[in-house]
Amino acid sequence: MKPIQETGRLILRLFFYFTFRFNFTYTDFNRKRKEPYLLIANHTTALDALYIGMNLIRYPYPIANAFVYTNRMLNILLTKFITSIPKRKGQSDIMTIKSILEAFKKDKRGVMLFPEGNASYFGAHTKVDYTSTAKLIKKLRQEVIIVKINGGYLAYPRWGKKAKRPPYHAHYHPLLKPDQIDKMTLEDITSLLEESMAFNDYDWNRVKQLKFRTRHRAEGLEHYIYVCPTCGGVQTIRTKGNDVSCTTCGKLATFNVYGLLEGLPFDNLLPWDDLQKDKIPEIAKGPITSRGELFEIDFTRNRRMSKGMMEIRLADGLLTMKGKHQYDLHIDDIKGQVITQKNFLSFDHHDQTYYIAIKDPMLFLDVINHLKGE
Repeated sequence: MKPIQETGRLILRLFFYFTFRFNFTYTDFNRKRKEPYLLIANHTTALDALYIGMNLIRYPYPIANAFVYTNRMLNILLTKFITSIPKRKGQSDIMTIKSILEAFKKDKRGVMLFPEGNASYFGAHTKVDYTSTAKLIKKLRQEVIIVKINGGYLAYPRWGKKAKRPPYHAHYHPLLKPDQIDKMTLEDITSLLEESMAFNDYDWNRVKQLKFRTRHRAEGLEHYIYVCPTCGGVQTIRTKGNDVSCTTCGKLATFNVYGLLEGLPFDNLLPWDDLQKDKIPEIAKGPITSRGELFEIDFTRNRRMSKGMMEIRLADGLLTMKGKHQYDLHIDDIKGQVITQKNFLSFDHHDQTYYIAIKDPMLFLDVINHLKGE
């Protein structure tokens, strides 16, 4: 390992251990092991790769989304402090697999992968197709180590602020040996991944009863929750401190120290998200509007270029962004739409990648997915 990486990782460890209460546990796994392996983990919060890799002596190279490298600070972390494998825009799976194989064969290093792709939005696993990960496992024929993370979402929800030195639990153990992989079908491995990746931080903490202390627990939730469960209003959610309110109904709920909601018929965000998604067909009939800053992405130079603040409108199958210049994008021509980092709605339009720093990215994502039948 390069001296700058050793120093950087030491600084990261000191910083993270000062700001989190980590509980790393191991079953039949030596964190000092030198032999390469495939490390997979459920994805609870944005920086999981740094948290679960920093305590491993020969850390596996994380596979990172191309968008991460357009953030100057994260680019430094992933290129100077550690070695990572970028999944570039327009890069085929064959090229990514080639980089993975080089890590194993040339560098004698393992690889770290989050099969869900996206960090959890609302505190539980993301439902995805694990077939591609199963194919990679078959191709590599390397031992698979799984890290089961619990409490990561409650410690630092994707939409919100980090709690004060919160607990973060991660358990490392073998999932598959090479001889087991040889005997299993793709369907067998896919089913095992579905079972192994499942997590729910609310259910976990109902048992653990760990406290996540913060005076700003609710702040930021309005970026992902857009329907009032009481009056059905859209884009009426507001937050302050630990409280959630509606501009029509007033105070709706409060987050307690266990990360659970008080004041509503449900105590967590999963049924709230189900409720709002049920209303999407009706919401999609009318125009929705917002305001945000538009960026064009240049993956060759790892740069994001601001195009200024935009008035944003989605109606009649057209996404219109109006500022100094106007962009009229047909929904049918938009591909790969996803929420990136916290509040960036990113997507491809023909050969250009955009993202918008927008107040309500989840609302726009859900409506676009509905209009596209996805």
